[in-house]
Amino acid sequence: MKKHFALSVLILSTAFFIISCLGTTAVPTPDRLATIVATTLTAVAVNAPPVQLASATPETMASSTPAVAPTAEILLPRYVYTQSMNVNLRVNPGRLFKVSRVLPEGTKLQTIGIAHGGGWLNVVNDEGIVGWVGVDFVSSGFDEPPLPLVAPKDVQMVTGKVVDENNNPVTGVGFAVMQNDQREDAHTDINGMFYAYLPLKFSGAWTVEFVSVNCKSNTMDANCKCLGGACGKPYPQSYSITLPMSAPLSFVWR
Repeated sequence: MKKHFALSVLILSTAFFIISCLGTTAVPTPDRLATIVATTLTAVAVNAPPVQLASATPETMASSTPAVAPTAEILLPRYVYTQSMNVNLRVNPGRLFKVSRVLPEGTKLQTIGIAHGGGWLNVVNDEGIVGWVGVDFVSSGFDEPPLPLVAPKDVQMVTGKVVDENNNPVTGVGFAVMQNDQREDAHTDINGMFYAYLPLKFSGAWTVEFVSVNCKSNTMDANCKCLGGACGKPYPQSYSITLPMSAPLSFVWR
């Protein structure tokens, strides 16, 4: 009993001595100590990988920079000039449509667009009259940059495609679309397609016939001679059709 009492006194004395050495420093209670330990363990993950701070890159900088709307492109008017005497301004793209004006050489025309096939320009003159002129009768320069395509109204089309035996388009091949003394001509474009525009009033049997190859054709060389010295032809060379047409015609260049 005495031994236990002595041991208790010794422990209390030692504790008192330690507290005295610490001075006024507060000793955490068991509850407070558990809270500190729990908070510390929660805040720092064991074996957590180091946090990498993202460095600024052109991509991240671009994504964080407010987008600036691009400046709208200003489209300037484009003009052509008639280069022949008495150029016809027609109500639609084709020689079988009515003439609204006869234009002297050098007439300035503002371009609006171009018809499929590239043979006719949609233009407006200085009176504000809108019509169509053939590209062969005006100054060049309307192809760069390309003009917008304009689909004419109140027309019917005769169309066809010319390809070689490897199914490549053949350009610059001329066809005549005829009925008695009525005739409209058209040439194949870069896709091998030709488009002949006719008034809606026409009907009945017509003939579509191969008539020419121009020097810009991909079947011709720089000297306007047939490639390889052999001039080809489309097969068949003509079709008999009935207007209105229901499908494009097909030709193979041989």
